[in-house]
Amino acid sequence: MKIMKNKIIIKQETKMKKINLFTWFFLFSTILVAQDITQTTLVKSASTNPLDIPYEKWELPNGLKVLIHEDHSDPIVHVHVTYHVGSNRETAGKSGFAHFFEHMMFQGSEHVEDERAPRIIAEAGGELNGNTTYDRTVYYQTVPSNHLETMLWLEADRMGFLLNAVTQEKFENQRDAVTNEKYQNQINQPYGMSYEILGQTLYPPSHPYNWPVIGYVDDLDRATLDDLRNFFLRWYGPNNAILTISGDVTSSQVMPLVEKYFGSINRGPEVKRQKANVPRLSSDVYTGYTDNVYLPLTDIVFPTVPNYHIDEAPLDILAALMGEGKKSIFYNNFVKSEKAIQAEVSHPCRELAGEFHFTVVSFPDFQEDIGIYFNNIEADIRNTIAEWEEKGFSDEDLTMVKTEMEAQSIDMKSSIASKASTISSWEWLGKGMHNISSELERYNSVTREDVMRVFNKYIKNKKAVINTVRPKSPFVEKLDSMVSINPNISLILAEDPQYVGLEYNRPEDSFNRSIQPKPAPAKASVVPNYYKEIFDNGLKLIGTKSSELPKIYMRLRIEGGGLLVDEKLSGLAALTADMMNESTTKYTSEEVSVELQKLGSSISFSADEEGTTMYIESLTKNLDATLAIAEEKLLRPAFNNDDFKRVKKQTLEGMEAMKKNAQYLAFAYFSNQLSGETPFGRITTDKSIKKIGLSDIQAYYNNYSPSVSSLVVVGDIDKNTLLAKIDFLKNWSSKKVEIPSNFDFPQSNETQIYLLDKEGASQSFIIMGHLADKYDVDGDHFKSQIMNYPLGGGMSGRLFLNLREDKGWTYGANSMFQASDKNGAFAIFSSVKTEVTDSALVEIFKELNSYRTAGITEKELKFTKDAFLGGEALKYETAGQKLGFLNKILTYDLDKSYIEKQADILNSISKADIDAIAKAKIKPDKMAIVIVGNKYLIKEKIKNL
Repeated sequence: MKIMKNKIIIKQETKMKKINLFTWFFLFSTILVAQDITQTTLVKSASTNPLDIPYEKWELPNGLKVLIHEDHSDPIVHVHVTYHVGSNRETAGKSGFAHFFEHMMFQGSEHVEDERAPRIIAEAGGELNGNTTYDRTVYYQTVPSNHLETMLWLEADRMGFLLNAVTQEKFENQRDAVTNEKYQNQINQPYGMSYEILGQTLYPPSHPYNWPVIGYVDDLDRATLDDLRNFFLRWYGPNNAILTISGDVTSSQVMPLVEKYFGSINRGPEVKRQKANVPRLSSDVYTGYTDNVYLPLTDIVFPTVPNYHIDEAPLDILAALMGEGKKSIFYNNFVKSEKAIQAEVSHPCRELAGEFHFTVVSFPDFQEDIGIYFNNIEADIRNTIAEWEEKGFSDEDLTMVKTEMEAQSIDMKSSIASKASTISSWEWLGKGMHNISSELERYNSVTREDVMRVFNKYIKNKKAVINTVRPKSPFVEKLDSMVSINPNISLILAEDPQYVGLEYNRPEDSFNRSIQPKPAPAKASVVPNYYKEIFDNGLKLIGTKSSELPKIYMRLRIEGGGLLVDEKLSGLAALTADMMNESTTKYTSEEVSVELQKLGSSISFSADEEGTTMYIESLTKNLDATLAIAEEKLLRPAFNNDDFKRVKKQTLEGMEAMKKNAQYLAFAYFSNQLSGETPFGRITTDKSIKKIGLSDIQAYYNNYSPSVSSLVVVGDIDKNTLLAKIDFLKNWSSKKVEIPSNFDFPQSNETQIYLLDKEGASQSFIIMGHLADKYDVDGDHFKSQIMNYPLGGGMSGRLFLNLREDKGWTYGANSMFQASDKNGAFAIFSSVKTEVTDSALVEIFKELNSYRTAGITEKELKFTKDAFLGGEALKYETAGQKLGFLNKILTYDLDKSYIEKQADILNSISKADIDAIAKAKIKPDKMAIVIVGNKYLIKEKIKNL
């Protein structure tokens, strides 16, 4: 209060200005000194606003900030550590260090040897991961809450005791893993290089957003172990970290443990917040590259503001007004007009700067000159921007966008993980000054004048980067492999003074850190209670009330899908579902989109080989209006010719684009090899789609019937209230629909390799396997899943440890048994360096043969049992998980007792049982092996196997 009074006095009286400035400085300095943390302190109490995510903020003397959110709805906890360092702390010529270091943090620490931490978390039934962005790095685990202390022990050990465990061997191995990740997730993906090219063009060479988060391979190759040690010492101190704990905990339980494990870790060098650094463009800049894609991409990007700048919210709303929904001008001018398959307006912001994107993925129509084509697309985008300004927007449009944002804000509370991530980001980005209520206020206070102000300030007549991704010319025979070019490779790197003289001060403790904490007694999983109903028309209902969020989620499943489609019309089920997303007899698709946006609701249709799904999300308060639209869409589709013509074109062009995607090609061909020309193996072709007419859509729609449908409901509504609102489903006319149940699957052949060429590919995507058992919860399929876990179930699986951790050939390798009530398959998949494709296959077969002959170890058996039993607590937290659980109950006519049966199987299954299952269910001599890659580089090597 004294500071505020002094500020007022300064404005009021000149004579007092000097005195009060001095007084203000003195008081401010005194307050800062008084606030130096000398003991663990509660800095902020939890908000009592019902809109907010309530959490306490604590701080330790070493600067570690601790955020605690209590949520006792499930016996689980999420431990989330944010280090306020991303690639924005790197310098030109030393890119990729932040992400590289993220990998090294999983390689063991002084008291937790390599590979032990993932195993501990998996044994607890938990999940773990980490990721790096331009601005921060996070590490997180979700586990049953009785394992909280163990998670804190693990995180503290790598924060305070990592360096003594770092070795050159681990360093080299992870350098290979990161290189593979760059090729797999960026270079080898369609459009994967577009953001790297944009960064190099939009930002000056010294700006940290100039280079990609994953860095350049050249920079990683010249990195040393000392570089990595110094990066840790500079940025990984507790004073640059935020420990967020969300879930079934209390602060009185958490803080003594935090003090025990983190309190002795020494403070690191001080870290100052970076200032905003928005690039300035003196002219439009054109850039781009040629990729192995089918659909051209044009991205016009204007530089804007960083996160939490006063103009961020109006710019976000501007983007939504211009590009959100089927009413938007960009949808109408590009998608509806059939110029493009996708048109988006977005405004992603980061800590130092933001970007306003106009992105159009258009249909190819190059004719003679590709340059003229892209000039025309750019002109169309600019003309659409001008048209939007001329037409303006209504107050209703503005309200509609704000309502959507309100609905989206509720999703921040959808899980303990999402809540932890959200409150952590508020801390490192916004100094802990934000919560959902303030975020809503930030957006709700935006006026139409604000929107037009930022449009004029950042978009109108302003300079931009025009980034294009060009498909290979049809006149060029071969496309070279994609490369990532490092513009800083020739830089002579001077020693960075901030990394000079850094020393590791090992923490000193009064307890033995090498002793792993024992978990507390486990709490029972919270399995949802549910209600059931069967209506007179045959529709089956199952639901559960969950009032954690003021939302309702509904999943209507109509059996049939591709099972009811003649092979000559393959794709009909999916095309019909796409048409269900369009106009009704009463409303155009644009009008439906507007009404849903007003409500903050969503309704969508999709189809697969076994059925069609109608998915509905609604705020509780808007359920009646949402269901009225759902009734219209389900029972009165228009199936008009204009919609059909556009949707069919989008389908054909989208299929052509997917032919450039290695994973899509591999899975499609693999399914065909296993399932033949049954609905599970058919490959939809241009020919079959072109044969489909509007009459076929109408005829297929007649298969939609409540007699083969089920409704799953999760959310803030009880059974009686729900039943009173769904008369349209009770009265839905029933028809007799026969669902095929017998299929002529091809016989398994001797192991055979099928090689598909992906021009210019830098990696080979491998998928291999064979048919397996149908789905069950306590028979051969379930037992096969248990058996598979040590082989390919995650970061502790033999395949992962061999191909990634030992060889460094891939970013990941997994195996799985997947099944429905109609078929099943065993599959192994990985993306590996092109030059080791043959060697990877050899290693995979080595692991399979070893597992089938020597069998599972006793240690692996215990680990697998613990992982399955402990993981039960994590299965029922989110609305999506509850929907999946209830759908399983309904589809397979189960009750809750199946969970106990599975536990009995896990507790009793023996090594001999697992070994027998492995020999019976894994068939190395009956494998269909599909490889998508650069045929000319790998064909001869594969032949020699």
